[in-house]
Amino acid sequence: MLKILGIDENKCIKCEKCIPSCSVKLFNVIRETNMEKRIEFNDPLRFCFRCGHCIAVCPTEAILYEGADLPYNFKEAKKPSEIISYENLMKLMRSRRSIRIYKEESLSEDLIDQILESMRYSLSASNRQNRRYLVITNRNDIRYLSDQVSKLMVKAKRLLVFKYLAVPFTSGLVRRRLLNPKTKISINRFLEARKRGEDRIFFNAPCVIILHAPPYSKMTASDSAIAISHGMLAAQSLGLGTCWIGFAQEYLWRSKKTRKELGIPKKNNVYGVFIIGHPDIEYLRAPPRREAKVEWKK
Repeated sequence: MLKILGIDENKCIKCEKCIPSCSVKLFNVIRETNMEKRIEFNDPLRFCFRCGHCIAVCPTEAILYEGADLPYNFKEAKKPSEIISYENLMKLMRSRRSIRIYKEESLSEDLIDQILESMRYSLSASNRQNRRYLVITNRNDIRYLSDQVSKLMVKAKRLLVFKYLAVPFTSGLVRRRLLNPKTKISINRFLEARKRGEDRIFFNAPCVIILHAPPYSKMTASDSAIAISHGMLAAQSLGLGTCWIGFAQEYLWRSKKTRKELGIPKKNNVYGVFIIGHPDIEYLRAPPRREAKVEWKK
């Protein structure tokens, strides 16, 4: 874990840029007896949450630290808008699709590592970086997990028999789904497809990634969603397809037994499951979406 150690006074030019960049105000100007100034880093109470902004803003790389990789220097760092235009970024984001048709081709570890690297640099509340990733590429393990997740549908079919007894104790979306005749049809279609050997959970994708973390705050789920979004866009840039698997996430959230079998720590919850593979479908355009519901207060 990144730890700021102080300032290399031989490199420091006393520009003071580190002072406003630190949101918890750990850098200060110190005046010596001869009125010469120096910049001091002082954090006795460990308020630093390791954002690295001081490292990024220092023009002479004078910030001393340990426990992290080297900073990334590149020409466009000063002006990220020069990396990709808004128009091209929108093309990338709008062309992202949930892919449920994959080639039988497996994924190389190098491709998976590149996706995980993009997720490593996603933002998190207070820069906690507490996310952990379980990568499953063994076909038998994926099939086993798919079978386990499918038990949710078997259980749901049994519960539908008692839906009118359950309705008084439910509300909102759950009640609407219980009373909607499409629910029973959807469950039956899913189970019939399973009998035919179809994988309606992971769609025969060659890679499943499970994101889990300790529930450190209400922001944990948001942090996880951001990380997965990074991974999905990175995968798309590599010519791969992805899909967030809500059924698997719901099942793993509920099943302590399966989490234990997968080696997920007892204190951790599952905040996302998604698949990656080589898509076996080609989309010709980005479909429309509803207008954003925006309220301005000026």
